[in-house]
Amino acid sequence: MLTFELSRTGAASLFEVAGRLDGSDSARLCAAVGAELAVGARRIVLDMSEVAAVGEAGLFALMQALKLTRRNGGVLCLAQPSDAVREALAASALDQLVQPFETRAQALDAL
Repeated sequence: MLTFELSRTGAASLFEVAGRLDGSDSARLCAAVGAELAVGARRIVLDMSEVAAVGEAGLFALMQALKLTRRNGGVLCLAQPSDAVREALAASALDQLVQPFETRAQALDAL
């Protein structure tokens, strides 16, 4: 099961993501990013430190969230990716499109 919690840090929207990023739960994360963009957010950070697994649907959701953010003139960063996230990003070459940052502070500074 995927869970995520939204908080705002300055001008950035921070999602703390936990659990398995796969199946239909992945679409909920993408929809939440879209909702945040709809209210004017343009700086999105996904803290991925507590993500246990990433499936194809999860990768698709990350790609859709990235596209949606860019289309709306925003920036999406990943912070503290777990080993599962790192492996999935590398295997899909998604790490070429979105840079993972070691810490939340680095991701927020990059925005």
